Amino acid sequence: MKNNVNPEFQMKIDALMEDDYDDDFYDGETGEGETSDGGSVLSAEEERILRGSMKPENPQRRKRRSPNSQAVKSRDEKSQSSQRNQRPRRKHKDMSVNDYKRKIVIYRCVALALVVIIIFLLGRTVIRKMNQGMPVDTTEMFDETIAFKVDNNIEGLSEELPTIKALIEDNYLKYLNKAYVLIGTYPECEYYKISANVTRNEFDWSKDFYVNDKGLYYTYYKDGVDSGRVAIDVSEFQKTIEWDKVKAAGIDIAIIRAGYRGYGTGEIHGDAMASTNLSGAADAGLETGVYFFSAAINRDEGVAEAQYCLDLVKDYDIKQPIVIDTEMVFEDDSARSNNITVEDRTAAVVGFCETIEAAGYTPMIYASRDQFIKYLDVDAIGKWEFWLAAYDTPVFPYHTEGYQYTPYGYVDGIPTQVDLDVWMR
Repeated sequence: MKNNVNPEFQMKIDALMEDDYDDDFYDGETGEGETSDGGSVLSAEEERILRGSMKPENPQRRKRRSPNSQAVKSRDEKSQSSQRNQRPRRKHKDMSVNDYKRKIVIYRCVALALVVIIIFLLGRTVIRKMNQGMPVDTTEMFDETIAFKVDNNIEGLSEELPTIKALIEDNYLKYLNKAYVLIGTYPECEYYKISANVTRNEFDWSKDFYVNDKGLYYTYYKDGVDSGRVAIDVSEFQKTIEWDKVKAAGIDIAIIRAGYRGYGTGEIHGDAMASTNLSGAADAGLETGVYFFSAAINRDEGVAEAQYCLDLVKDYDIKQPIVIDTEMVFEDDSARSNNITVEDRTAAVVGFCETIEAAGYTPMIYASRDQFIKYLDVDAIGKWEFWLAAYDTPVFPYHTEGYQYTPYGYVDGIPTQVDLDVWMR
């Protein structure tokens, strides 16, 4: 490139270089510069060329400059400062945009994931609600039969349909028998909700009770171990009993009738053989208890029946319970205790048991399955021992300490048929 610098101007520059040129040579008021030692100065044009691009300034641009050189200098400083500040800001701005873009991508991914999770949870909730069956209303008894409606036209189903229906019904019956006592023939039967307030038994009634090793009487087997004892209950109807033979026949316990209340007159009567049987059984080595055939219609009569038993047993060593026998009199529909309310019948039983318990003896309640379930408030009597009379395989959920399984037993030493029992207490 051709050098257009004036030779004379070049000489001035060289001279200034040699004379140790000072940056402070420029005078803002005069527009002229001087050397640091006060020597000759450059013209304004020469000064501009020295500081700038070495090219003469365009006169037109010169005219547009402010005559105030100090203002020009201030603008130049501001411009330089602005340039210095702008460069890092531009760099910072570029970095922020990149960060922003990355954050936008991250936010969108997170938002998408949240939407997917919410849709999944809502879908699962909807599916569960659709698949969830309505809970069984156990507050009311069932009064309708089960209706199975199946499309017989489904391919291959017609052959399997009987089996499927049988499995469904069998499964439903298993549930019913866990939650209800069914009285009658299913499905035309009555349903009674099993109380949660009374202890249940753990028996398998069809498998846990069978003939003992002697091959004569039933007993209770728990996990294959003989855990029951053989008992009988007797009254004056068994006439004179040879108790030594009864003991030798394998009988452990005798529950002897103390007396009864007439179901017509309501009067209390003693059993004619009560004292004889209590003495004879005890002398032969059997454990004894007593029962009273009740026809009480209120609490006071139940208490009176208990007191009669206590007066009888006070002279004997009673190791087994004192029992109230409550049952319907099927031989006479007009029997006084047949038509009382559940509340009155329960009150009579409670009065009997509380009186026996207060005297220091163990009370027990004898009844059939239907009597316990239909005609007594089981919640009110559930804390006392139960003696169940059932001559077919029982379906009874509650604790059972005595089980009368037949009224047609034969025992050596007893001239008539006799009730046979399994004792689990």
